[in-house]
Amino acid sequence: MTNAGENPGPKKLVGLRYDMGEGLPQVVVKASGKTVDDVLRKRSLVSGPPVVKDTRLADQLYRLPIDGQIGPDLFQLVAALLAHVFAIEESLKGKNNV
Repeated sequence: MTNAGENPGPKKLVGLRYDMGEGLPQVVVKASGKTVDDVLRKRSLVSGPPVVKDTRLADQLYRLPIDGQIGPDLFQLVAALLAHVFAIEESLKGKNNV
């Protein structure tokens, strides 16, 4: 998730990991400023997970420490984000199986 290009503040990127049945989503990657472009470039080279641009959510998640789990105040927002990402991944799987 990134806020790149959406506000005048520094770019921020937050990567989440969520394994069903393994607890709450966790922050696994954080970057800011010029490092965001480097992370996104590397992600593109390995066909990484989808990127979602949401300035407010990125700002809130960026406050969490690496390996920090989301709190109750972010449950609904992160659940909506994960549902969106899972839908994209399923759609891509269907296209690859054709």
